[in-house]
Amino acid sequence: MTTKADEDELLRSVALQNASSIRIARQRAERRSEAYLAEAQRLSHTGSFGWKPSNGEIIWSKETFRIFQYDRTTKPTVELALQRFHPEDAPLVKQTIERASQDGKDFDFEHRLLMPDGSVKHVHIVAHAERGESGELEFVGAVMDTTESNQAEQALRRSESNLAEAQRLTHTGSWIWRVAGREAVHLSEEWYRIYGFDPEEGMPAWEERLQRVHPEDRANWQGTIDRAIGEKSDYQVEFRILLPDGTVKYIHTVGHPVLNASGDLVEFIGSATDITGRKRAEMLLAGEKRLLEMIARGDSRALVLDSLCRLVEELASGGLSSILLLDPKANRLRHGAAPGLPIKYTEAIDGIVIGPCVGSCGTAAYRAEPVIVSDIATDPLWANFRDLALGHGLRACWSTPILSSAGKVLGTFAIYYREPRSPTPQEHNLIEQITHLASIAVEREQAEEALRQAQADLAHVSRVTTMGELTASIAHEVNQPLTAVVNNANACLDLLPKGAPHLEEVRDALTEIVDDADRASAVIARVRQLARKAPFERTHLNLRDVITDVCALARYESASRRVTIRTELKEELPLVSGDRVQLHQVLLNLVVNGMDAMNTVEESKRVLIICGRREIRDGAPEVWLSVQDSGTGFKPEEMDLLFEAFYSTKPQGMGMGLAISRSIIEAHGGRLWAEPNQGPGATFLFSLPDVGHAAS
Repeated sequence: MTTKADEDELLRSVALQNASSIRIARQRAERRSEAYLAEAQRLSHTGSFGWKPSNGEIIWSKETFRIFQYDRTTKPTVELALQRFHPEDAPLVKQTIERASQDGKDFDFEHRLLMPDGSVKHVHIVAHAERGESGELEFVGAVMDTTESNQAEQALRRSESNLAEAQRLTHTGSWIWRVAGREAVHLSEEWYRIYGFDPEEGMPAWEERLQRVHPEDRANWQGTIDRAIGEKSDYQVEFRILLPDGTVKYIHTVGHPVLNASGDLVEFIGSATDITGRKRAEMLLAGEKRLLEMIARGDSRALVLDSLCRLVEELASGGLSSILLLDPKANRLRHGAAPGLPIKYTEAIDGIVIGPCVGSCGTAAYRAEPVIVSDIATDPLWANFRDLALGHGLRACWSTPILSSAGKVLGTFAIYYREPRSPTPQEHNLIEQITHLASIAVEREQAEEALRQAQADLAHVSRVTTMGELTASIAHEVNQPLTAVVNNANACLDLLPKGAPHLEEVRDALTEIVDDADRASAVIARVRQLARKAPFERTHLNLRDVITDVCALARYESASRRVTIRTELKEELPLVSGDRVQLHQVLLNLVVNGMDAMNTVEESKRVLIICGRREIRDGAPEVWLSVQDSGTGFKPEEMDLLFEAFYSTKPQGMGMGLAISRSIIEAHGGRLWAEPNQGPGATFLFSLPDVGHAAS
């Protein structure tokens, strides 16, 4: 039988066993908790510590030892910890700890650790101050190794910086806007720069962004976006924006829709690229091509320079361009072109004398170097012209001399603005290209004028040479009426003594004297006309009159050579535009050449036929004139050589007549060519444009 004492002993034994089990379970739980905490600290790179400033006692967790890279057997101290901080940060850390221990306040700081292997760690230390039951100050805190997050943050900043730099270099801004309300969510720094908004003032509203779009492009821009919203699709559009200062930029925008899980359109993300540079380069290239074609086509200098100024004003937003041409004899600048400037202003500066202080253009021409005036209101070069310029709203003027290939000043090219401003590098490049084009246009005009003068001089020499060949004919043409004059005068002298009954015969004789004198005068006039040296003078002409004059000049020569000249003309020949003397010269040269070609032909076959008719070529009406001989003709291989200078089929020929004749006809806008006849001889033809009037 069990006694009460036995029961008590049994109960005591069970209680002890239960207490032991509970203690063991609690210890196991504490160890698991500590293990979990240690693992959590390891995973989060966060260590814990305790510090009593009164005795310097410090307790570190396992992760704290790992962060500071000290062995766990090492007794941690403040001095030991300070040794690990970066030399540049240690003084500030020490100051923070000392102040915290004195004030008994929490502290929080981020600094660097310099590890034994030279690597650097970033740590964030947070500590809370509290007092125990005894009132003693203690700090409990955490040490977080933020190296990875710091590196990630730095990498992110670098990435953002690289992206911003890439956007700056490519002139591309990024954006995001919500469809609901069309509110901007993100606008990059480059976007702000492109559109001219201040990021400090916050994201501009949709209406503000819409107002930046050029009025002429707004409808297309809005329509493109509305379609993209309706179709939930990508979009891209090119358009212009107009900044408050009047600057125009060309933008290419690409947008991509972002849908939510339900497939609803939430926002658009995309980019805006400033393509102004490319567009202006394309416009400049097209403009250069157009201007060079105008120069090659022979358009007037005034038209070319006007087109050049208009091209600049299209490229330079808000700019007004001007070209002045230098009169080297008077040292004055004359108006060349200025389509955008006020007429009264261009009239006022037309003829200004160049000098060291004559605004931008007069000074640039004088110095033979660019003169940039950013503000006319304050620049001393404009002292004598300031009121004139400001009165027409002009505030800046950049002038560059137009130089010839030899470096001689031909004139000036200038860009005016209605607000003070200085040229950008891109504008400097534009000015260089435009002044080069202007120099080509001006030099081409001067070269063509010199060529025209040289051709006129050469044509004059050729005319005199041709007249030398017709000396006998000219002498006969003059001598014949003069002989008749002398004979009639003698007859009058014989009749006068016989008295009144013979007055009628005297009157007839005197009339013949007048007619013969007129004939001689006409011959002399034609000779003088051919011999004189005069500038090119274009008038409306009837080629029938030209043919009549030439036939009259060649009449005696053809008779002496036994050549029959026959004309075959339509009743009506359209008028042509040209210089009468030069066209006389061409036809006379062809007639003389035709007679020369028949020197060895039987006299009965020496026939020269001059024909005139109207033809249509490439849809344009022309007048054709041909001279057909029955002479020796030319060989097929000579076809391309006939019109070359110094090539002649005649033993005594200079080889200049046909070359000069072709240049004259081409200067008249026509053609001169040769064709072999079906039978003997050759036909030389030239064509001239019909000026649109018929002449009988």
